[in-house]
Amino acid sequence: MSAPAPAPGGLTISSGSEDGAPSIVLVGELDLSGAGQMEASLAEAERALARGGERARLLIDLSRLTFLDSTGLRLLLQADMRAREGGYELVLRRGGPSVQRVFEVTGALDVLRFEDPAGA
Repeated sequence: MSAPAPAPGGLTISSGSEDGAPSIVLVGELDLSGAGQMEASLAEAERALARGGERARLLIDLSRLTFLDSTGLRLLLQADMRAREGGYELVLRRGGPSVQRVFEVTGALDVLRFEDPAGA
């Protein structure tokens, strides 16, 4: 699944399926300006999981994310909480160093589940 490049400072989100599980690929910057778009994508993926027939896992690929602020972090933590309550797994594909640093300094590395990007 390939997401087009966003406008500078923007966010592009593509949704699909990977190994039978819904997936979301983020490209660009996840901040306040992209929060509504991200919430809509999460809601769509969560509805797919609720309908069943999908693997009980949601993958969010951060490997092409260039920036993450506290709004984006909050969205991911809330998605993780809904996953735990809903009985499915939220997995984040690791972002670059600046994105991972946000998780590190906030302690979110200890809460969220990460996997390495394919081929890493």
